[in-house]
Amino acid sequence: MAHRRTLTALAGIAVAGLALAGCASGDSGDSGSSGDGGPVTLEFWAWGSNVDKRVAEWNEQNPDIQVKISAPAGGADFPVKVLSAVRAGEGPDMAQAEYTQMPTYVSAGVVADVESVRGDLEEAYSETTLDTVTFDDTIFGIPQDLGPALFMYRTDLFGQLGIEPAQTWDDFRALAEQVRSLPGDHYLANFSSLDADLFMGLSLQNGAQWWDFADGEWKVDIDDEASAEVLEYWQGLVEDDLVSTYPTGSPEFNEATASGKILGQIAGAWAPGPLLNQYPDTVGLWAAAQIPQWDAGELKTFARGGSANIVLADSEHYEESVEFLTWLNASDEGAEGLVGINKFTAALHGQEIDRPAPELIPEDDTYWPTAAESASGLLSVQWGPNTQVAFTALNDALGAAIESGAWADVLPTVQTTVEGDLD
Repeated sequence: MAHRRTLTALAGIAVAGLALAGCASGDSGDSGSSGDGGPVTLEFWAWGSNVDKRVAEWNEQNPDIQVKISAPAGGADFPVKVLSAVRAGEGPDMAQAEYTQMPTYVSAGVVADVESVRGDLEEAYSETTLDTVTFDDTIFGIPQDLGPALFMYRTDLFGQLGIEPAQTWDDFRALAEQVRSLPGDHYLANFSSLDADLFMGLSLQNGAQWWDFADGEWKVDIDDEASAEVLEYWQGLVEDDLVSTYPTGSPEFNEATASGKILGQIAGAWAPGPLLNQYPDTVGLWAAAQIPQWDAGELKTFARGGSANIVLADSEHYEESVEFLTWLNASDEGAEGLVGINKFTAALHGQEIDRPAPELIPEDDTYWPTAAESASGLLSVQWGPNTQVAFTALNDALGAAIESGAWADVLPTVQTTVEGDLD
């Protein structure tokens, strides 16, 4: 029998008001095998685009282990749906989980560990990627995709203005000043109060670690020196009108990006897809560079998004679920298949595969190597069990700071809110 256990030291944390102790089996009706030894059918809840194509490939090759994939919810509703189903004894065998959501699932005690395939995972992934799904030295998820941070910029406008992407944050400020002095009323970048995950990543790059789990307890350190330095840096850019402050996704932001008023943005490796959908008239006008560094010559980056797959602790088919998810994400065949459906894989093998340039920049054969280079500099990060609480508080506090200048209140407010939520 494969080794399974949940992180019981975390199970006391309240998760979305759900009483999850004593859950019944995750069998949702279709999952299971026939009484005469027929094929096992696994329930897999996932929102990832085109993953159903990989499931179909598995099902064709494995008639004795069939996978039924569905997306019962999306966005922030997805983990609530999963946890509610588990509480009702109707959870799936497997589910997709954003890295930021992993601590919530683990804290709730609903995830089986995947220590049974540790060797395979250590061979397939970088140490920093595995750190994202590891709690108390135990691996609880199988990483699927990553969004290593890149600076996406308009090559046509950079060329017209005679500028190049900045390599350090000191250079970034100097470049922002230069851009504001040139004709066209351009901004180098935008600072939005709605991008809490970006601010956390920037703080991580500067040495912050907002959550830590040790000796059975979570510790919060958001109001720290490293984060304060990052906040002070962007405060200066905002107050000196060197960056715009449109809310991400607002009509004003979209128009400023479409028109080229905003020259660049920090996004994940997934950026070409959304940019193509939102700004189809800009095909061929973008490129990617590494994000600026605090110290020249030392690549330190972070991920903007990404997800893993988990096995629910109440699944009656642990071994089969682990076998499928390992194939899907960690095997060479699986990684190649994920590349084929346009994923930037968490598995190192997938990152090394030569692939066509994104449709947004069809002539740029440097894009994917640049993304892989960013992934090589990813820092280890420990997300917390109440990450969304922190992000909501940070968005609110940054909005107030941009509006009223209350920058000194941002980090203490978020620290107090997050600590209070853990009590």
